[in-house]
Amino acid sequence: MVLFVALGSAAACTREGGIEERRQLVAAARLAQERCYRLIHHDTFAYESCLVELMRGEGKATPKRLGIEYFGWAGAVNSARLGMRGADATAYEFLERFRATQKELGIDDRSLCQSVPGDCDARTARMMQMEASPAPKAQPKDGDNDLATHLHRD
Repeated sequence: MVLFVALGSAAACTREGGIEERRQLVAAARLAQERCYRLIHHDTFAYESCLVELMRGEGKATPKRLGIEYFGWAGAVNSARLGMRGADATAYEFLERFRATQKELGIDDRSLCQSVPGDCDARTARMMQMEASPAPKAQPKDGDNDLATHLHRD
């Protein structure tokens, strides 16, 4: 029975784009979380910059790029839910990015969602909700106006 389940999982990975592609996607999402997520709590621009740096050297559509972009979105959505200023704009930025990469790679929402632990039904619903609503206005990065920056002020 255990062997059957393991073989079934491997077959599912193969049908959804390959075991290696899935491994790269999950590893990239984990890397983004480990290296960048802590930054969003103080400065969403630093979070964005960290993620972009992780993608440096990646082609336009690779599983690694998709994993980083998807975690960029998921992390920003979580921080926006907690009221982090600027996280909504970051979430919309990474939603646009990962959707383009996802489409090019042909990875379905369920497979992509499973690359990051959590409630996939809620996360997918939030994604659909965001796609149906306009993105917030872009915020300046110069820091001149405290209310218009992504910086978290304690």
